[in-house]
Amino acid sequence: MDNLYGKVFAKSTNGKKVLILNTNRNCLRIRQRSKDVDNVNYKRLKFVSYKEMLKLWNIDHKNVLNPVNFYNISKL
Repeated sequence: MDNLYGKVFAKSTNGKKVLILNTNRNCLRIRQRSKDVDNVNYKRLKFVSYKEMLKLWNIDHKNVLNPVNFYNISKL
């Protein structure tokens, strides 16, 4: 997890909250293309810009969640 370097802003599944993810490009690439056991695609992340995140922050501070480390590369 030493190579986490960027902040990415993504909307939640219902589109009302914004998550701040500390991640790198490879983790996002794996997440966007991965499939579950039944060979069905997972729901993709909906990215938002910094300006849109600030608009939601100004409306209500509860709309933006604290930064989270997003690391989904397996250790196999």
